[in-house]
Amino acid sequence: MKVKFFAHLRQAAGASEADVDIQEGDTLENLIDMLSERFGPDFTDRIRDPTTGTLAPFLIMVGREEISTVRGDLKHKLNDGDTVSLLEPVGGG
Repeated sequence: MKVKFFAHLRQAAGASEADVDIQEGDTLENLIDMLSERFGPDFTDRIRDPTTGTLAPFLIMVGREEISTVRGDLKHKLNDGDTVSLLEPVGGG
């Protein structure tokens, strides 16, 4: 499957996208753990709160389906042909 990174996550991964091998039954939560292992502490610190280990607020797109790390379903099962995009939310006023 393909994972696309945006903003600070792209910088931390050192790439705009990555191919990831997943197993049947893998979830978004599994994918985030795999990416943290692959891209190391800088990536992990941007995707998880360094103190609590909880996921930082960001958006995940699986194809055209939007999932938020705050209220989303991280148990969402992935398929081999999926494209997952990881986007940090943009705030403003």
